Amino acid sequence: HLPYEKVIGVELFEQDFAATQYDLFYYDTQDNSVNILNKINGLSDIGISTIGYNKSQRKLFVAYTNANVDLIDNDGNIHNMSDIKDNKNIVGNKSINHVFFDGDLAYVACGFGIVVFDLKKEEVKDTYYIGSQGDMVNVTDIAFYNGRIYACTDDGVYYATQDAPNLANYAIWHFDGSLIHPHLAYTETEV
Repeated sequence: HLPYEKVIGVELFEQDFAATQYDLFYYDTQDNSVNILNKINGLSDIGISTIGYNKSQRKLFVAYTNANVDLIDNDGNIHNMSDIKDNKNIVGNKSINHVFFDGDLAYVACGFGIVVFDLKKEEVKDTYYIGSQGDMVNVTDIAFYNGRIYACTDDGVYYATQDAPNLANYAIWHFDGSLIHPHLAYTETEV
């Protein structure tokens, strides 16, 4: 039996999902049952780091500590996307810290930068290395506000114009030096 005391994320939609580090459990509003999803009965991995629900595509995004990703649709179908996990060109921290949705796109805050998933096509659309000189930087959270995309990192906050022609170009991203403590590790942003 796995422990269920520490829930790391909750998403409410047709079924109410809660994630622990080990598996997902959900409350089925149709029959009032509590059900468990884990590696034995459908999930691709163990060690969940974050979850998020995309309303436009009606998919639950499940990220694991090893950078693996599962997408679960409303019919319960699970599609694995191991693009980050299997990418040998990414050396170092591949952790997935948070996911932010904008329409059909999932902006994933990773240990090396930002990965954009197209949830409609179920593929990786782009990768952004936003550190100075295009270095890898641990991105902990992402938000959109007033036409900008903001990224919290271990070394302050970076931002870029949301509709910039090439967000993969590190020169588009700017370090926010206007904060009182600009070089602190920022872990969350709320709009």
